Amino acid sequence: MSRPSLAIIATAFLAGIAAAAAIPARAESRVSCDTLPARVLSRAKSEAGDATIHGCVKDKENGKVTYEVETLKDGKSRDFVLDASGSLIEVEQEVTDGSVPAAVSDAIARAAQGGRVGKIESVTRGGAIASYETTITRNGQRREVAFSPQGTPVKAD
Repeated sequence: MSRPSLAIIATAFLAGIAAAAAIPARAESRVSCDTLPARVLSRAKSEAGDATIHGCVKDKENGKVTYEVETLKDGKSRDFVLDASGSLIEVEQEVTDGSVPAAVSDAIARAAQGGRVGKIESVTRGGAIASYETTITRNGQRREVAFSPQGTPVKAD
C-alpha cells in the first residue's frame, strides 16, 4: 500500500473516533423494579399511588443515572423519571386529545397530514407542562413529535 493510501485510511479512522466521541454515551435497559435503589423504590411507590407499576428502565447518559417507572391506572399510562436520589425529574402522562390546548391539537393535526396519531402525553418538568408528545405513523413510518403548550415544535424526549 502506498503512503497516500495509509494517510487516507488513518485520517478516516481518526475522524470515525472523533465522531464516536461526540455522541453522548447512553445506555438504557429494562430492570426489575425491586432492584431499584431503596430511595428510588420508595419514591416510585409513593408516586405510583394506587396505579399498577408495570415496568422500570435504568438509563445512564453521560455518567448520570436515572430511572423511569412505568405505571398504568384506569387504562391510562403515567410514567415518571427519578434521579438516583429519588427526586422527581419528569412525568409523562397520557391525556386525551380534547384536553390539550387548541394550538397543540392543531399542530398535531398538521404534523399528521392524514397519518395515524398515537397516544398523546403531557410532559411535566418542575411542576409545569413543558410539552406534549405523540407518535405519528404514515406510510409505515413512525416518528415522534413534540410541541410546547403554545403549539411550537420542540425536541421529543
